Amino acid sequence: MKKYSKLIWILRCVLAVIPFLMMDRALRVATNCGGWYSMDKLPPSLFSLGFGALFVCLALLPRRRGRLAYGLIYGVWMIYAVVQYSVWRIFDRFLFLSDFMLAGEGLDFAGYVGQLVDQRYIKVLLTFLLWGVIGTLLLPPSSAGVRRKACPVLLTVFLAAQIIAPRLYDPVPEELGWDAWAISGYEYENFTSSTYDVALAGPYQFVFRDAWLSIRPDPAEQEKLEEISVFLEERPAHTENEMTGLLRGKNLVMVQLESIDDFVLNEENTPTLAKMQREGINFSEFYTPQYSNGYTFNTEFAAQTGVYPYANGNVAYSLSRSAFPYSMASLLGQEGYTARSFHKSEAQFYNRGAMHRAFGYEQYYSALDQTGDDLAASVDSFLIDTDALYSRMADSKPFVDFIITYSGHLGYDEKDALTTYALERYPAYRDDSRPYEINGLFAKARMTDDMFTRLLERLEEDGVLADTVFCVYDDHYAYGVTDRAVLEEYSEAAGGRLLERTPCFIWYPGCKPQTVTKTLQTVDLLPTLANLFGLPEPPTMGRDAFDPAYPGYAVFPNGTWLTDQAYVEKGEIRWNDGMTEEKIAEMSAFAQRFREVNDAILDTDYYARVQKN
Repeated sequence: MKKYSKLIWILRCVLAVIPFLMMDRALRVATNCGGWYSMDKLPPSLFSLGFGALFVCLALLPRRRGRLAYGLIYGVWMIYAVVQYSVWRIFDRFLFLSDFMLAGEGLDFAGYVGQLVDQRYIKVLLTFLLWGVIGTLLLPPSSAGVRRKACPVLLTVFLAAQIIAPRLYDPVPEELGWDAWAISGYEYENFTSSTYDVALAGPYQFVFRDAWLSIRPDPAEQEKLEEISVFLEERPAHTENEMTGLLRGKNLVMVQLESIDDFVLNEENTPTLAKMQREGINFSEFYTPQYSNGYTFNTEFAAQTGVYPYANGNVAYSLSRSAFPYSMASLLGQEGYTARSFHKSEAQFYNRGAMHRAFGYEQYYSALDQTGDDLAASVDSFLIDTDALYSRMADSKPFVDFIITYSGHLGYDEKDALTTYALERYPAYRDDSRPYEINGLFAKARMTDDMFTRLLERLEEDGVLADTVFCVYDDHYAYGVTDRAVLEEYSEAAGGRLLERTPCFIWYPGCKPQTVTKTLQTVDLLPTLANLFGLPEPPTMGRDAFDPAYPGYAVFPNGTWLTDQAYVEKGEIRWNDGMTEEKIAEMSAFAQRFREVNDAILDTDYYARVQKN
């Protein structure tokens, strides 16, 4: 009888593991984690079973107080799960351990919790509590015999899970594309997106792997930090100029255009945009170097942070845990601005819910969250005509809004539903003398222009326009036109013009028109705006366009560079207008150093260190 009693005790120990697994699954189900990594996948459940076994083993160690220890361990993890569930409900992401340690974002949600308490929230909470009670009751009284028999089994389960589970993820291919984040093995190795990582590993493994990767030393880290410091110190100090503080205190609307190339933005296709460009501060030699794929977000990242992404991969799924205290939203947020961002896609797409939060925006708003109709959400004016979205753009002063347009997105052929819709809406663009794709591109651009028309109208009606500044730039050239020859013909690239030259201008009511011909690049936007709004120059890779000490240049990921005097592509001089060989060699070396320092900033999470100091 005694023998059977011991077996029952051991069985109860094993069953006490189950509540930890069920809490994990309840959290992942409640936060729709199965949408990215199926709930049927074994690794997260295996990890959670292993950690559940470890926790039960720890609960058995104290004499006569095993159930109390179990309840305390479960209670800590339940609080953690409730916090993560609350944060996910508000911000469409989970928190990394570093967020909790900084006690910033980890506490930001507290004021919103009251708004979250609905029937769904209560069900999740009761589910967590129920499994905790079941587990506490299942655990047998602690004794030397139970510990001796059960603990080795429980520890073996934990160790087996740690060995087996990582080997069940998808293998990592030798060559990686921009969508490498979607490969479970790659994401587990890098652990860069909290939204995906909880789905991938379960909450317990997420915490412990996150902690390990956070403390794991980089042997070259100190060298990289010194390299960054030297580079920034060697640059000429920012010189105040006639534009410094010109727009101090005004509202800011940053708009990233989708595929509205130079040849697309004109009086015929985009009359409102063309008027704003003509009447504003136009940067006529502005370039958007394309780093890796995922062009739209990579440009988004560069414009918001003043730092380029890596040449390979996509930073949307690798840097959401990094700090960006010198982004435009963060800088203006410190001045009392309300910061929000808007786009068609859901928060999970390009990880914008997490990334825009890292940029300093309080909330990201998706058109698709307002309608289940993909076509309707793709029309840019939907952002303005939908009161639930527009009301968030100008409901407080001062504000900084970030709008990412979509209507101009590829493709442009007969198979694309949005193109068909655009040409039906604007039949004047049906021109048989032009390629069909060009017609589609122009018609879709007109939809983007309509958004600007509506936004200006509504801001004027609300009495806000007079105090609002627009910064408008393009995400990339119109590479979605499949026939390269056609694209070069219309963009004049065949004549030696770089495809990467794209529109960029600043406009506000009463703006004195001017054209800036200095060679500029995407990362220059942030420091230029900072100067205009009277903010100190941020320590980023970009420079203020109006700073007389900044000569202007554009650096591309393959070492190619451009100034107003020369263009050197991969070490080969394409054209030279009076630049000496010595100066060309110096600029080539600088371009290489520029990229090294840029990547070092990303590698070391440099701004988090600056923020702490």
